[in-house]
Amino acid sequence: MYESEATAVKALKLLEGQNSNAIIQEARSGILNHLGIVYKQIKSYDKAIYYYEAALGLALDSSDSIPTLNNMSYLYLDQNKNELALKISMLVLEKRLKQNDSLGIARALDNVGFVQSKLKITEALTNMGKALNIRQRKHDLSGMYTSHHHFSEYFLNQGNRPKAIEHAEQAYDLAKQLNSASYLENALSLLLDLSDDPKVISYRKLTDSISSAKQIQENKYAVIKYNVEKERQKTQMAQLQNEREKGYKIIFLSAFLLAVMGAVFIVYRKNQQRKKELVQTTQKTEARISKRVHDDLANDVSGVMTFVENKLNESTNIKENLLNFLNDIYLRARDISVANAGVDVSDFPAALKSLVAQYHPKGVNVITSRYSNINWDDVPEHKKIQLYKCLQELLVNSKKHSKATLISIAFNGKGKKNEIVYSDNGIGFDVDNIVLGGLNNVETRMTEIEGSFSFESDEGKGFKASLLF
Repeated sequence: MYESEATAVKALKLLEGQNSNAIIQEARSGILNHLGIVYKQIKSYDKAIYYYEAALGLALDSSDSIPTLNNMSYLYLDQNKNELALKISMLVLEKRLKQNDSLGIARALDNVGFVQSKLKITEALTNMGKALNIRQRKHDLSGMYTSHHHFSEYFLNQGNRPKAIEHAEQAYDLAKQLNSASYLENALSLLLDLSDDPKVISYRKLTDSISSAKQIQENKYAVIKYNVEKERQKTQMAQLQNEREKGYKIIFLSAFLLAVMGAVFIVYRKNQQRKKELVQTTQKTEARISKRVHDDLANDVSGVMTFVENKLNESTNIKENLLNFLNDIYLRARDISVANAGVDVSDFPAALKSLVAQYHPKGVNVITSRYSNINWDDVPEHKKIQLYKCLQELLVNSKKHSKATLISIAFNGKGKKNEIVYSDNGIGFDVDNIVLGGLNNVETRMTEIEGSFSFESDEGKGFKASLLF
């Protein structure tokens, strides 16, 4: 029984994914009816009724519902719920009469009469007789066998053993004509039930007892096997659910991490953009100051120098000293203007060469490594401008203070990091006892482009600085 149930359940699962149509619906109804029969056999009547009703819910018409209704009627007979059995049998008879199917009507009449006999209703014998007459006319051997079997049971219940034996004998003869082992076994069993031999009666009681015990044991085994299978299925479902939950957690965590990384990236990009805008604003301000120093201050100083040269009548020495002083102011104003002027970095190596040439002090040897050691195409424009200004600051410091005879500028590419190493052999200085104005400017510029600046020096030991970016 367990295997039959398992096969039916598998068949239902196969039909679940199919598009609903008349054929699929009829197949599902048949499988549900079969499950009802299985549970009736193991006396699990509530489940049997559940599946019978489910099968009826899928029945397309009267002919589809009749087999299931008959099975429900037999189930109620097994439970001695004869009133319910009669109600269903009458419904089947009503459906059969509408179909005008004589053999179907005969079967319905026989079932109605048999149930009525259980309730001792007088029409029972009449209905059973009508059914037998139809079956005899149609030469329906299996139907005739059923009728005689029911007549035998009827007369036995009425206490008419001879009549019961007569119909049992006729049933046995029909079973032999049908040449069916199941019919023969059923007919012989009926004859044994009608025997008054004490030994036969004892044998029947013993075999019935053994059969009942065997059926109970088989039912228990089937239930145990069924429960084991159900537990296995539950375990598999639980494992599958756990795997799904793990998958959902991984997806959730991945999405969360992506969201966090995205947010961090957006914040980083915004910060970078703000820094870039700040550097560009600073550079524009420097360029504007440079222009004003050149246009206003330097030109005004130049005008004063011309006025002094042409108009003043003081002694030549005073005049020359004043002109020299004003010329010095003019040159410093021009240097400030140049230092803060805009930088064309479209050809950055050329711009660096021009810078070195512009600030090359007389009597000083300047050595540079290849500018192309660094891939300048990968360096953003605002960073190039700041690096240019830093080198400019270092060259100006050397020119003013170092008294160096040799300056070295090395350009080194280090993977994702690049370095410019600046050094000279000048007089150096004590880092603890000096104002680092220009070098502080270099450090500020390097910080603005997320680089770093470091240097080392000592009195009489020259100067060395590193620009890392």
